Amino acid sequence: MFQYRKLLWVLLPLTAVGCASHQKESWIDTKQAAYSTSVPDNRSSVVFYRQADAISGPTVNIYVNGQYSGSLQPNAYRQETVCAQNQRFYAEFTKSDTGYRNKHNSGDYYNLPDLAVSFFKVVSDSNGHPVLQAVSPEQAEAEMKGIPRQNHTLSRVVSEEQCAVVLKKYSLQTSALFKFDRYDYENMLPKGKQELSAISEEIKQNPDLIRGIAVVGHTDPSGTPAYNQKLSTNRAATVKQVLAESGLDRRLISAEGKGERELVVNDCRKKHPNNAQARKECDQPNRRVEVILHGEKK
Repeated sequence: MFQYRKLLWVLLPLTAVGCASHQKESWIDTKQAAYSTSVPDNRSSVVFYRQADAISGPTVNIYVNGQYSGSLQPNAYRQETVCAQNQRFYAEFTKSDTGYRNKHNSGDYYNLPDLAVSFFKVVSDSNGHPVLQAVSPEQAEAEMKGIPRQNHTLSRVVSEEQCAVVLKKYSLQTSALFKFDRYDYENMLPKGKQELSAISEEIKQNPDLIRGIAVVGHTDPSGTPAYNQKLSTNRAATVKQVLAESGLDRRLISAEGKGERELVVNDCRKKHPNNAQARKECDQPNRRVEVILHGEKK
């Protein structure tokens, strides 16, 4: 899962007056209903949930790209259909951002899987503020048992907009980007800096078409999965930093590491069980950082 730091919505009242009978019609705050696993073509689905004891405080407003999704009471969930790429999620206590400023600039960016459901739970940060934490489907399934769907407000998330498509993907060999087993800018090679500078200049030629820049780090299977995950994440973060400092809009750039989970060549150990140098050469395409441009085609 990659991570990227980067309303004026009037909530509907909890009750509405009936026109004919003048009797008050109450919203049903929650409903015992399972989340939907049906996802429209070219879209992704996301479930936000709040466990009963997740955080102390009032309802938590959930925002998607600055648009109001819903207000989660304890022990409730909300589901949205969204585009898969470059989605910004933000959580805040009701009435704590009275000027609706934070929703425009705060939150984390995510690239989501197409035609799948992703899950985010409300947790408390070190200051007691609500934040959203990505969790696996398995964890969500276990934690959401018996949690009803929140219904008492209407979502303002625009789901009919055209989703960004992949315009171009650059694949940079980490052997040209960094010294062996390194990830920081101080250990970035001159050739890597030149390649990133060229990519930045090319992106600047069509800034209006770009809606998101995803930086994704990958490793080969050597080393432990945990180490590879950390290395790929750190390398992606450094590349993101370089692109942002080159003049690209930092808010558009996300960074994530995928470790060894998406190999280009997956049989190097089978081909070269007793030749470490041959395995290393075979694995070279796996050691990469991808820069993926999402946007609108001309």
